[in-house]
Amino acid sequence: MIELPQFVLAFFGLLFCAGDVAALGFLLTWQERAPTPSQRRHRLLRGVLPGAALLIALLLLAFVQIMLLWSKR
Repeated sequence: MIELPQFVLAFFGLLFCAGDVAALGFLLTWQERAPTPSQRRHRLLRGVLPGAALLIALLLLAFVQIMLLWSKR
């Protein structure tokens, strides 16, 4: 039998994933709005690449946790 806390945790996990994707979109948009190509490159190297790596790692971790939540024990 599936318990209510399992649904709540899955909902919050999916909500976290959606927020993570939105943050990644904001980060990429922020990089593209730099006024000069040199500033875009600087933002890419100093902000976007480390931030995107962190956000993608968190997204994958959330997916794994949701899958483990719903796996049979």
